[in-house]
Order: sequence, then structure tokens, then C-alpha cells
Amino acid sequence: MNASDRQTGAEWLLRSAAASGIEVCFANPGTTELPFVGAMDAVPQVRPILCAFEGVCSGAADGYYRMRGTPAMTLTHLGPGFANAIANLHNARRAGSSVYNVIGEHMSWHVEADPPLASDIESLARPVSAGVYRADSPASLVMSVRQSLANAMAPQGGIHTLILPMDLQATAMDEPVFAARAPDTPAMLDAGLVEQVAAHVAAGRKILLLLGGDALHEPALMEALRFRGLANVEVVGETFPARSEHGGGLPAIRRFNPAAEQAHAYLLGFDLVALVGARRPVAFFGVEGYPSYLGDPARMVELCQEGRGGAATLAALADDLKLARRGLETVERVTDQDLGENLTPESAARVVAAWLPDQAIISAEGKTLAFPFNAIAARTSRHASIVLTGGAIGQGIPAAFGAAVAAPDRKVVGLQSDGSALYTVQALWSMARENADATILIASNRRYNILIDEMRRNGYELASPPVRDLLQLSRPELDWQGMAAGFGVQAERATTVSELRRSFRRAMAERGPRLIEVMLP
Repeated sequence: MNASDRQTGAEWLLRSAAASGIEVCFANPGTTELPFVGAMDAVPQVRPILCAFEGVCSGAADGYYRMRGTPAMTLTHLGPGFANAIANLHNARRAGSSVYNVIGEHMSWHVEADPPLASDIESLARPVSAGVYRADSPASLVMSVRQSLANAMAPQGGIHTLILPMDLQATAMDEPVFAARAPDTPAMLDAGLVEQVAAHVAAGRKILLLLGGDALHEPALMEALRFRGLANVEVVGETFPARSEHGGGLPAIRRFNPAAEQAHAYLLGFDLVALVGARRPVAFFGVEGYPSYLGDPARMVELCQEGRGGAATLAALADDLKLARRGLETVERVTDQDLGENLTPESAARVVAAWLPDQAIISAEGKTLAFPFNAIAARTSRHASIVLTGGAIGQGIPAAFGAAVAAPDRKVVGLQSDGSALYTVQALWSMARENADATILIASNRRYNILIDEMRRNGYELASPPVRDLLQLSRPELDWQGMAAGFGVQAERATTVSELRRSFRRAMAERGPRLIEVMLP
């Protein structure tokens, strides 16, 4: 490299990331990232997108990966800034998403002085990262970047986090650009296990095919159609899939209910449970008298790796059983006729389902709108759905934003509950700034319904008004139109079915960010 071609460490990192396939960086930089920001000016191949909160960076990177299949970069400020991103990195890890985190650090020689913003970044990053790397010299910067990029870009690479001191961001580098190349490693298929499951099916035993990962994508679902009509085979999807595809004639795949009281007995009703890209079923919460791992492990078999090889596995099983290929199912589309004017979660879900455009993306967080919509998702136009995988609320709007960045030619619709929306409402600002084509429906019932339901299920009857207030979002009422307007997003309020229909149809016909507050009893 000539002297005129010399570059900084941050420039070399960004050029290497771009050469490896990273195109976007969701960023919330601070003082220790100034050389990195300057490097972005010199490396336009990585598009910087400012997020007003680090949890938006991580949630957007998660949504981006789920729809694009390649990782985005995040840029956060020291340990406290990264800590703000952890909840949605937890969700991303549970989804199997790959994310490349860069955390700015104090000058390498300044860390030992324990300045006010110093923290144990490794301990923060390790629980949500498949790999954590620290550069403390130019040589270790080269090694760390090579390792972290190679691992992040590998199939199912996971979350990789690089801690990059400010002086190394600015240091002069003459290293050639590194381009990570993911090895082409097809998913392994265990023919013996497939034959074993096929023999059980052929013998008439009761079989559950529990689908997860890419077994809920279109190619695998086309293979799942071949099992339709087998009375002894039931096909169910995992509870919280990273991405699932629905509608347009794809088979209706019911999601597994992880409540221990129902799920354990349900699983024991099968002679064999075949896991096709799905994890072994676990109770969502521990319940006295029920095991954490549900069903009988002796009656479970893992047919393929988690998240990989679903289509090939189902095809091999169907071929072994000599099941014919089938075309898409003919289904009666959902309509929003004869609903009346009473706006309920069910009627709102029908309006969305009736007018959802083809190839839309649903980002669903919260049960109020997501559950009734999922029940009729097979009777809508073809769409993809991304849901809350790790249970850490505040994912829905950032993930919708990230999905819109990843797939700008597809409409994104967020089915969002009001309480969880407050956690990362700053994502609306980034949506407006980037003119993301995403419409967020806020289920405005002014309470934490899921907590109210769980309190009842566990036998608690609250008498104290201050304690009951812990489950309410009132006094004062949330002004979603005002909040959206403050972030630059056009917003409307729907109090009747007709109003929601008009607002939603208009949002689907126009490009750009929208918010619709759905007023529910």
C-alpha cells in the first residue's frame, strides 16, 4: 500500500466490513467513536443510520437480519451505551440473528485510570454475544477484525462484538482490506433418523412435526403441504419463530402453546415428536408440578439443525413416505365485511388481514393484535412475520424499522401494544428520518393486559389502588398522535372499524412512515 493510500483503523475496519457484505450501520455514537464517524465519511459503502436510542440500533439490526439474511453493524458508546442495546440483542440471539457490534472504548492507555464512563464491557457483552473481541494494539485490531467478521458472516454466525479503543480507530493502517467469505456448508441430513421417523409414520403412530427456523419459510412449507391428509401426523410451528411465512395458499401452521399446563399433556399424546429446525419445547414460565422441559425426551428426535435444512429434511421425509407433491391450498380470503363498527382486537385484526398487500412484512409484538391476526394469517395475502423471540419487550417498532431498511420494496406493518411501544418509541424518529415504508398500529387499551392475565392465572386479586396502577397506562392517557407528530411521523386515531379501514387502506396506498392508534376497550 502506498503512503497516499494509508488509512485509519476505523476506515480499514469499515472497508473490510463492506467487502464482507455488511451494508448498513445502525449507530448511536458518542465521543469515543468520533474517529469511527470520521471514517464513515471516507467509506460510503457502509450506510450509517442514526438511532436516538441504542435499543433501537439493536432491534433494527435484528429485524434487518431476519429479512435480509446478512448482518448489519451497530455502533454504540462505551459500556453504558451498549447496555441500552442488550434487551434487543437478547431477542436477536434468541432469533438466531447475526449482528456485528462495534463498541467505542476509551483510549487504550486511558482505560486503567478508571474514568467515569469506564465499565467492564466484556461482562456486559458476553451474555448476548457468540464472540467478544478487544483490540488493544494495531496487530490485535487486525486479528480481532478478521476473526469477528469471519465468524459473524458464517452461516448462523450469531452476534459478534468488537471493543475498539478510540486511539486504534484513528491509528494509521497499511493492512490490505479483509473480505470474510462464508463457507458453503450445506446442512447435514441424517438419513437414518429420517427413515426412523418415516417408519413410525408408516406404522400409523401418532407423530408431531414441530417446525422452527427455516422450516417455516416458503420452500419448507411447500414440502409440509405433502403431509396434508395424513391423519396420524400433526404439523405445528414453534412458538416464537424468527421469521415465518403465511398466506397466499401456504399451509396454516398453528403455533405451539408453551404454557406448561396444556403443553406437557399435549406432547405426551404423541408417540414421537420430530424437531425440524425447532428447539426442544420448554415451558415459557416454570409451573409447580410440571417439568421445565415439556413432553417425554425419550420420544423426541432432532431431525435437523436448529434453523437450517428444514426444506431438505421435510422433502426427504416426504420422499421416503412416497407422498405426492401438492400445489398451494385454495383458501377463502379474510374480509372485513359485516363487522359492524365496534373496534375490538378481533375486528382490527380482520381489517389488517383484509387489506394487507401482497409480500408485506408483519412485525408483531404484544398479544392484543398479534394473537387474533395470527389466527387468520393463512387467509391473507402472502406475507412474512417476525415476532418477539426472547420476551424482552421493545422489539416491535425497531424491528419493523430494520425490516423496512432491509426490504424497501415491501410494506411493513407493525402490530404493537401500547405498553411495549414506550420502551423504544424513539424508533419512530429514525423511521421518519429514513422515510421508512412502515405503518405501526398501536393497540391502545391503556393497560398491561399480559400482566393482568398472568395475575389472574396465578390467583392474585389486587385490592390496593396503587398496586393496581402498576398494571395500568392511564392518569394521564398516552397521546400517541402527539408523540408520533413530535417524532415526525404522520398519525391518526381510529375509534371505529370504518375509521381503521380508511386509515389502514390509505397507509397501504402511500409510501412512508405512519402510525395508527387503534382505540380498544
